[in-house]
Amino acid sequence: MKVILKNHWVVKPAEATWNGTVSLSEFDQTFAVTHVPTIYYYKIFHDFVTDEIIDSLKTSLSKALVYFYPLAGRLRWINGSRLELDCDASGVVLTEAEADAKLDNLTDFLLSPDYNSLFPRVDYTVPIDELPLLFVQLTKFQCGGIALSFAISHAVVDGQSALYFFSEWARLARGEPLMFAPCHDRKLLRAGEPAVASPTFEHLQFNTPPLLIGKSSTENEKKKETKGAMLKLTKLQVEMLREKANQGGNLEDSKERSYTRYEVVTAHIWRCACKARGHKFEQPTNLCICVNIRKKMDPPLPNTYFGNAIVDVIATGASGDIVSSPLECAVKRVREAINMVTSDYANSTINFLKKQEDLSIYQDIHAFRNKEGPFYGNPNLGVISWISLPVLGLDFGWGKEIHMSPGIHEYDGDCVILPENEGDGSLTVAIVLQLAHVDAFEKFFYEDIDY
Repeated sequence: MKVILKNHWVVKPAEATWNGTVSLSEFDQTFAVTHVPTIYYYKIFHDFVTDEIIDSLKTSLSKALVYFYPLAGRLRWINGSRLELDCDASGVVLTEAEADAKLDNLTDFLLSPDYNSLFPRVDYTVPIDELPLLFVQLTKFQCGGIALSFAISHAVVDGQSALYFFSEWARLARGEPLMFAPCHDRKLLRAGEPAVASPTFEHLQFNTPPLLIGKSSTENEKKKETKGAMLKLTKLQVEMLREKANQGGNLEDSKERSYTRYEVVTAHIWRCACKARGHKFEQPTNLCICVNIRKKMDPPLPNTYFGNAIVDVIATGASGDIVSSPLECAVKRVREAINMVTSDYANSTINFLKKQEDLSIYQDIHAFRNKEGPFYGNPNLGVISWISLPVLGLDFGWGKEIHMSPGIHEYDGDCVILPENEGDGSLTVAIVLQLAHVDAFEKFFYEDIDY
């Protein structure tokens, strides 16, 4: 598929916005600090022309940036590999493109490098203080359908904040008023403040993940070719996994709530990855889990908190134990890790990071300055849940999408669980593994549901 870039614009806030420097929280500045891609596909049933769509997007985006003005700013490196945000209304980038294919040719919507050209290109050779925080690309297909893709800085927003912004932008594009004004007070997570105490918990997420037995580094694993897969779980299959886990008798008592879809599917993915990778029985393996802390903080953060409010926690085990034990054993490890996250745990995490002289070893920079950040490939895994996020039904005035997908990931061990577009309770697992492990993973992924 050939994609030609036709035009691009720098879109700035429609009105004057607050100008100044904002301190970022520790959660903003650690782990992924690059841009996160997502894409939405639309069949245009109305008599829209591309110029009208572009004009609508530019006008509504400019209005949205008045409320969500941090996105129009720029990042800046400061001492200790830390970042701050300059809210200077420099703007975001909107690109118009055209593909030589029809939307119907993309029916599988796979995580394929062939689709890279449908996403905005982010040039990380540009100094960070010149790099926009949001890129948007509208690609028109020969059939009249379109793809609308985004690349948004993870140093400024997490998944919930990004989708909240897209949703409000879409409302403005439809001619509706803003529903919820964002909360920009990052001091709710003590941004820019000194450490008030030493950490009170052990934070395994900042330790070096396990290596393959017999290896002294991840260098060889990082070089291996990877492949993405999109695997659907029907509502029935999800319920079969939940039933299997909840009938295992591993809940502490009858009053404890049954295992959730996320806990069960995450554990299932972990077991299948261990099987597919063919580990030795005693191989240590980490599962990195992202937990939203908005409701866990004391007092809770507003739902409209616009920034990163997620904490990573680690479930651990020996690969052989995870594979040979019933599913509920892995699920229990997942729940125990998630249950660790309290307001005290989140504040302990903040204190741990504030006491670090340099944050670079805790930053997943990839294409920025080096590749020395955390590697969660073989024998480890990182699973993110979009199950409860409002990822579906993004309507900019020409109807809802026919499909949405996370962007192209190329790193072994990256995994996202998201709701299926039908909205019928089914799920899609988007995962990247080493090419040599993908077929085996898919085999176990479906076989083990019925086993």
